[in-house]
Amino acid sequence: MTLIDPSSLPRLAACYPHAAGRLQHKLAAEPLLSHAALAEAARALPPTHVEKRVHDAEDGAAFRMSGDQRDSADAIAQGGIDAAWIMLRCIEQLPDYRALLHRLLAELAPVITPASGPVRDVKGFAFISAPGTHTPFHFDAEYNILFQIAGDKVFATYPPAPPFVDLDAREAFHVSGANMLGWEPGFAAAGQQHMLAPGDALFVPYAAPHWVHAGDTPSVSLSVTWQTRASRAEADALALNPALRRIGLPYYDPAAAARVPWLRAAASRIGQRVGLL
Repeated sequence: MTLIDPSSLPRLAACYPHAAGRLQHKLAAEPLLSHAALAEAARALPPTHVEKRVHDAEDGAAFRMSGDQRDSADAIAQGGIDAAWIMLRCIEQLPDYRALLHRLLAELAPVITPASGPVRDVKGFAFISAPGTHTPFHFDAEYNILFQIAGDKVFATYPPAPPFVDLDAREAFHVSGANMLGWEPGFAAAGQQHMLAPGDALFVPYAAPHWVHAGDTPSVSLSVTWQTRASRAEADALALNPALRRIGLPYYDPAAAARVPWLRAAASRIGQRVGLL
């Protein structure tokens, strides 16, 4: 049985890789995504890959860890927690989940591979969210499809360009991993809001800023993320920028670039190998 509704492939082809787009899936009854199975996954993962945060943070600064992290698995087993956001990070470490992620991407490969090349660095994230959870405005330097499994949510996407995400934020991510963004009231009308219910999925372009609001019931979502050769080159080119500025050479700005920065990426990788970056 396929996991992706076949009608979703033409829709993904129409938007990938530059625009957000909706898909349909058949994962709502997948045993690995039940609360019981996700609780076992939380117990099997390294403790640093299980995060529990406040569910009602207004911004990135307030999106802090919540309470005792050790009780996350028990909370998931009970169907979630009333006032917390729980993330299972890098579930591809667990063989059954790794197989599920690769099965999903194999079904999408006829669209993804011709447009951007084979997927690399596949990762998976499970989100168990309390009713009303707000995930603040942020971006992820990866391609992403979010599969809604239980509950509903609003997922708002924005272009990966100023004023929503600027070059400083893009560079900072590749130094520290910080991905939270400042929010301006004027941004509200500029986002594309996607209503997601069980069976819905959303493709999110590389580095596209977004925020998420869960609905009135507990939510479970699965994110499958990946890189491509071009996205890795973009990351390497951004990592080179500080060194270029120090010596007065032009730096790379993905919002203004028309081509993949292959030469800059190669120079960056050499600099990283010899310890210059």
